Amino acid sequence: MQMHFTLHRTLPALLVALLLTACSNNTSITRAYVDPELKKFDYQGVLVVAVAQKASAREDFEDAFAAALAHRGVNAVPGHTLLTQSRPTAEDVLAAAKTAGLDTIMVTRYIGKSSEEVYHPGTIYYGVAPAYGVGYHTGFPGYYGYAYEVAYQQPVWTTNTTHTLVSDLYVAESKGHLWQAVSDTIQSGSSKKVREDVIKALIGNLHDQGLL
Repeated sequence: MQMHFTLHRTLPALLVALLLTACSNNTSITRAYVDPELKKFDYQGVLVVAVAQKASAREDFEDAFAAALAHRGVNAVPGHTLLTQSRPTAEDVLAAAKTAGLDTIMVTRYIGKSSEEVYHPGTIYYGVAPAYGVGYHTGFPGYYGYAYEVAYQQPVWTTNTTHTLVSDLYVAESKGHLWQAVSDTIQSGSSKKVREDVIKALIGNLHDQGLL
């Protein structure tokens, strides 16, 4: 892997990455930053670390993010496979990356969630019937018809729950801050769906920033 995040990859892998950025999901990147100087260098591996209260949530996210990066040719290692501590320190993470020969560290933190009430106005659906009778045989004006209501959808209120995460990419040796992205995800399904949407958006931003 070259992680300028520039990668050695085949044409099909490149096409997958390009298509990925065109896909829409429930996640938006609200802020993103890349260091123009640090991105010039080639990097040979990334340790993927998630900060979460539950060990299972941390492991699931690290596995999914590392797998998604590996699918695009990145030498990515889930943090929990090297860090057995429940709450590894910064020194633990740096030491694990060095031992594994990984020169960058991706850290993703869950910031929290917010809720917003959304109003959806009612909708009336109409049908059209021909105006038979006087003038029917006189052409279009006599056949203009009339509309009648066939269905009515009641107005409703729904609650949108938005999850916010921040992801940072660091250079292990210098501790330089290579990249950051803040993501907002509107929950439309399970926690797994939220995780997939977040990772897809983050990888799309890495690509847009020239790191993939």
